[in-house]
Amino acid sequence: MPVLIEGGRPPVITPPLPDGGGNGDDSNPERGAQRKTSLIGLTVMMAASVITFAALAFAMIVRHRLSNDWVKMPLPAILWPNTAILLASSVFLDIARRQLRRRHRVLFNWLWCIGTLLGLGFLAGQTVAWRQLSNSGMYVQGNPSNGFFYILTWTHAAHAIVGLGALVWVAQSALRFQLGAAKRTFVEVSVVFWHFLDVLWIGLMLLLIYRG
Repeated sequence: MPVLIEGGRPPVITPPLPDGGGNGDDSNPERGAQRKTSLIGLTVMMAASVITFAALAFAMIVRHRLSNDWVKMPLPAILWPNTAILLASSVFLDIARRQLRRRHRVLFNWLWCIGTLLGLGFLAGQTVAWRQLSNSGMYVQGNPSNGFFYILTWTHAAHAIVGLGALVWVAQSALRFQLGAAKRTFVEVSVVFWHFLDVLWIGLMLLLIYRG
């Protein structure tokens, strides 16, 4: 028997909001399968990236040891603040992800957009670094050190462009409040990939400092 309230009318029960309302059921088996598939795809992508960078790093180390024309290239000073920008971007994105789990949608939107803008700033900083080197006469064909610097940083930038595409897409969906359960899985995947780019970049910086 329904419980009556004052006036003899049954209570009004508000149903969960549809996709984008933040109250969807994440325990749905189909969504769980989609999440698992997304994580497997991400793992395969990251494994391929690790193999690519490992091959380039190995080639650089061997070329350095066997070369008599290797001239260490000075790293552009902008790479240091640019590294801080990349790491700060990851921090904002990770905090945003946690806020989304807590259903703080407006705060998520702000934090995610800040993290995305910082990511764009990192890529802009890389462009400045390449232009500074070019203006100083340090071209790809200048010496092996120059060549490996450009190849490694260009390859990382290509990965960053892919990651930024995902971040921008999430930001656009977030600002329209269209982040349902399926898209929240994409948020998780995007953040993990961006953290992965941090690890790759720090590894590249260490390689360029000690072997460049």
